[in-house]
Amino acid sequence: MQLNDSCTKNILVYLNEALKKKNSVSFNEVMAAPKCRKYTVSDIGKALEVLRRNGLVKASSRFGCSELLEFTATGITDKGREYIKENHL
Repeated sequence: MQLNDSCTKNILVYLNEALKKKNSVSFNEVMAAPKCRKYTVSDIGKALEVLRRNGLVKASSRFGCSELLEFTATGITDKGREYIKENHL
């Protein structure tokens, strides 16, 4: 999973919009988002971790058996906002 994958981009856009209205967004909320329903749980987990590891999203995560079990996004970083702007998302 990479930053330029449609799954990752759709999740970043969703998080950006959702975090304007609330303080945090959970893994389950991302999975239920209309633009994210077409992706597998595994793909969403990988995309969320790519966003966190690349510094686009402020979040806490917890893993078990090499899979994302828990994820809570609390903000979009300046780098994340710049990525959205540069890619016209």
